Amino acid sequence: MDHNTPRPTVDGPQPPVETERAEPGAPGAPAEGEQDRATDAPMIPRQMPADQQADAPATPDSATDTKAADPSATVRHQAPLPGAYAWVAVPGPRTPLPSGPVPFRHPGDTLGLWPNSVVDPRRDRHTAAIIVCSLLAAFAVLVAAGSSIHDRTGNARAAVEAGVDPGRPPGAGAVEPDRGGPVDPDGDGTSPHGGEVPELQGPDASSTARNSAMTRAQRLANTRSVALAKNDATAFLGTVDKNNKALVDTERRLFANLRKVPFDESAWSATAVTDARTEPGAVNGWPVNATVEIAFRHQLANVDVRPVAERYVWTIRCVTVDDACNITNVTGSRDSVILGASGYPAPWDVWDLAVERRPHVVVFGPAATAADLRTRADEAEAAAVYDIGVWKGPTGVSPGFAITLTRERDTFESLYSRESPGDWAAGYALPMAAAGDNRTIGGSRVVIDLDEMDKDASFARVILRHELVHALLDPLMTEDFQDIPLWTAEGFADWVAQADRSIRGTYEARAVGAQIEDGTFTGKLPTDADFAAAKEDVIDAAYNQSHLALRYLADTYGRDKACAFIADVYQGTSGGVGAAIRTATGKTLAEFEKGWAEWVRKNFG
Repeated sequence: MDHNTPRPTVDGPQPPVETERAEPGAPGAPAEGEQDRATDAPMIPRQMPADQQADAPATPDSATDTKAADPSATVRHQAPLPGAYAWVAVPGPRTPLPSGPVPFRHPGDTLGLWPNSVVDPRRDRHTAAIIVCSLLAAFAVLVAAGSSIHDRTGNARAAVEAGVDPGRPPGAGAVEPDRGGPVDPDGDGTSPHGGEVPELQGPDASSTARNSAMTRAQRLANTRSVALAKNDATAFLGTVDKNNKALVDTERRLFANLRKVPFDESAWSATAVTDARTEPGAVNGWPVNATVEIAFRHQLANVDVRPVAERYVWTIRCVTVDDACNITNVTGSRDSVILGASGYPAPWDVWDLAVERRPHVVVFGPAATAADLRTRADEAEAAAVYDIGVWKGPTGVSPGFAITLTRERDTFESLYSRESPGDWAAGYALPMAAAGDNRTIGGSRVVIDLDEMDKDASFARVILRHELVHALLDPLMTEDFQDIPLWTAEGFADWVAQADRSIRGTYEARAVGAQIEDGTFTGKLPTDADFAAAKEDVIDAAYNQSHLALRYLADTYGRDKACAFIADVYQGTSGGVGAAIRTATGKTLAEFEKGWAEWVRKNFG
């Protein structure tokens, strides 16, 4: 079973998920017609819409009511190495569209961003204002760049192929990367990890030196693991080049942040040396600089069902054959079509971290928003308790949730992966592959834009519930993701988020009622292609009908059957959605679809 089985992407806009929304035309309502390290393997997460304001609360619907880390442990991953796999370029914001099939992404994900995920965008991206502003911005960039293009053209291709900044001056040893983005997003005097892996200079190191670098990188990793477990900041920082003040300060903050996080286990391990060079002018083959893939294996207490790995890239410098070596640069590994999201940067890599713990959630955010986090953590706990209470399916789901809340839009779009979820997203849930076994999910990471939550209390409640449903189910996923129809995953999340309120009078009910009236309701369950349609009203209908399909299943056959059905689909127990429907309801898929269509027409026509 492979979650990343190749499948062609389908062109089309990102499908907007609608959970609770205002009537079109009302205030706040949407407008009508709305790889290996050298190759990006970009990805897109599940997202919730934020443009649309929630309907007013309705009456209840009577029909639906630690273990210690082993710091010395070496985690051996099947890490991506140049030449080891036949990488396929996945189209992303910074990668060209390849010909032929690409690893599966959500239909309509023209950017091909995140695997094992579905797309729920938030903003109206089809307005004249956005189009005009985008064109003006693009024109301004072209004008500004025009004067310098001729100076960079000659070296650009070679630099891009090498994965480095074309404008970086050459030099001996490891070159400081172009970090890009905000240098100090939270104003604490430190910089987040980031940027490209530095280009190493000099001839290839010998195989003996390369093996030695790997061994000593693992020693550095072990030292860090022990230092974190023993709360020994001096030993932790002793692994870093003491002359690199910026890196020392950033690693000091990382250590302090990690001490705030409730881990059941945590340990670093070296997984591969991907480059090793002898410095120009070296004597007897030393000093040597090496680029090393590092896995930070960790398990969040009461959140992850299995350990996951955040993948870093260290640059280390070993002065002599007997030198202990030290770390001269830290950045994140690239997302992978084999291993999934790199998990980098995590919140502890970015800010002076505030952490709020509740029985079922751990909430991360910048220390500057600590007061907000305290309040929102209570709301997140309420959403978690609600979702867990609705769940009547098998065990193995997430026992709790890791949620990051931020007002920093740039950071929101870059957490856990190099690829952005898109400027229309209000929140997303990203499944993380289990460390050492990319066929299973270890846990999920939820990220939500605080500014979007502030717009409406009802929307804040729904987005928390919706995203936590996705995170709840992620560890169950052992079926190939492309075999999970989108109407099941999105319909279930929407239904759970609003299962405590009547469906009558909601946006979904009114929208489907309008379809019945104008004759566009076909009585057919949405297909994946419907979620990728060029027309936004088709996409909108797909989400509305998906919600109603799961509402019908729960109302007619019971909540326990709805939960058993989605678990069956995620796990592939019965061998497909048709078999899962028969197991849950005793009906064929065609019979279920016919019954659902009759129920819709009777209740909303």
